[in-house]
Amino acid sequence: MILLQKFFVPSSRSIKCYSTLVKKAASSSAFDFENCASEKSRKTAKPYDTIPGPSTWSMIKSFSKKEPEQFSEIFTRFQKVYGDIFRIKGILSKRDTIVLSDPNDFEIVFRTTDAYPIRRGLDALLYYRQNYSKDIYNKWVGLVNEQGESWWDLRHKLNGVMMKPEVGKGYTSAVDEVSMTFVKILHNLRDSNQESPKNFLYYLNVWSLESIAYIMMNFRLGFLSEKPDPMAEKLAQDVKIFFQLSAELEFKPSIWKIFKTPKFHQFIKTLDDIHVTVKKMVDQGLENLKRNVERCDKNSDEKGVLQKLYEIDKNVAILMTVDALIAGVDTTSTAVFSVLYTLATNPDKQKILRSELLKILPEKDSPLTKANMTNLPYLRACIKEAMRLMPVVLGNGRVTGRDIVIKGYQIPKDTDVIMHNQALHTDERNFPNPQTFIPERWLRSEENIRTCNPFAYLPFGFGNRACIGRRFAELEIETLVCRIVRNYQLEWHHPPPKVQFANVNIPKGHLKMKFKEL
Repeated sequence: MILLQKFFVPSSRSIKCYSTLVKKAASSSAFDFENCASEKSRKTAKPYDTIPGPSTWSMIKSFSKKEPEQFSEIFTRFQKVYGDIFRIKGILSKRDTIVLSDPNDFEIVFRTTDAYPIRRGLDALLYYRQNYSKDIYNKWVGLVNEQGESWWDLRHKLNGVMMKPEVGKGYTSAVDEVSMTFVKILHNLRDSNQESPKNFLYYLNVWSLESIAYIMMNFRLGFLSEKPDPMAEKLAQDVKIFFQLSAELEFKPSIWKIFKTPKFHQFIKTLDDIHVTVKKMVDQGLENLKRNVERCDKNSDEKGVLQKLYEIDKNVAILMTVDALIAGVDTTSTAVFSVLYTLATNPDKQKILRSELLKILPEKDSPLTKANMTNLPYLRACIKEAMRLMPVVLGNGRVTGRDIVIKGYQIPKDTDVIMHNQALHTDERNFPNPQTFIPERWLRSEENIRTCNPFAYLPFGFGNRACIGRRFAELEIETLVCRIVRNYQLEWHHPPPKVQFANVNIPKGHLKMKFKEL
């Protein structure tokens, strides 16, 4: 086997789109998926109730420790005990969950869903939207919680506006404008050691909020400044609380469905506050839309996503803007931090990336465009590798679309499944030298990359229920990383950051990174 660390100069043809390979694998696999769902295979398989797994008491103890384990730690520990399939029994009105850690099994689940794949939503969020915000969510409750034909109706309306590759590229200049503002502010935020403030993630949150708002509503909120904007600060804090409480109510033992707990009431209050803040932004966006409608109608490229969605359905426009501003803060900012951190701790890789960027950014203020961002293979390889080592999401969830057999066990239709991708990212079976930051592993030829099961790496999900905001998130991450690496030498002189699971993996503690101006 060729050593992955061996250096070579990446070309435009050396990197392959991993999602494309996933699609090819899904369409050309020799695996007999029909056999996994056949009556014969089910009859010879072991009963569902015999699937091994932890006891209810063991799960409660995991969450009751003074320093509770993170979900990935819990799942990895159970995987070592029970293998690549185990069952977590549902308690306190929660459903059973099957946890899988084999990419071949992931493919079985994905390939045996029906036309409207079900991914369980967030029950507490659904409850809020159905019982506390009917005036806002009178037709849809959002992509996360919609199911069946209603989900597809909403998703179909959104795909043309948000999922086409050229759509995301069209916002390159807008997102770059926000990133350049952030870099200027970062320069003055550094302390005497040239390190970022300990709440660096907060500023990344505000950058992400400003970026997604610009994409969605085609105007600047003006949140980026050295002095935190009260509304931005409030929203960023509320979104963080939302994710933390959502993890408590959705994943950990909770009796909120039986008795409305203090954390449930705090959750409702936080969502109320979020919607008050976001509604002000949406109202401002709609007002801006009205003022510029004639000019925008003449040039579709000048339209923001809000206007494009508004032309389809007013309720869809408001719903998706709200969800984008909520969902696009911690996820994208955490991904950026992961990239910056892995580059800071791997200066040799940072040097290679900077060499690539200097070709399109000879000057620090050279513009980023759709054209010059087309061929940046090493940048995208660094992002993939960072998200492998420091994933934003734990894995992917689905509900089985039919009765199937996995690892010799019967899995009934409508069973909740978590595909624990994070465990695969550091598994030698999937990625040689798994603990090492090797962007070059993503620059191999298509023939070599196929040796790694493409279902082992799905940071944005898979299929019709993949992340609707993927194109925008990728553009934001790529743009800010370009600007920061072009302007600064990144260094990290502290212990590795810890991670807290709050529906997504979020770094916690003091995140002081050194930015040495070039």
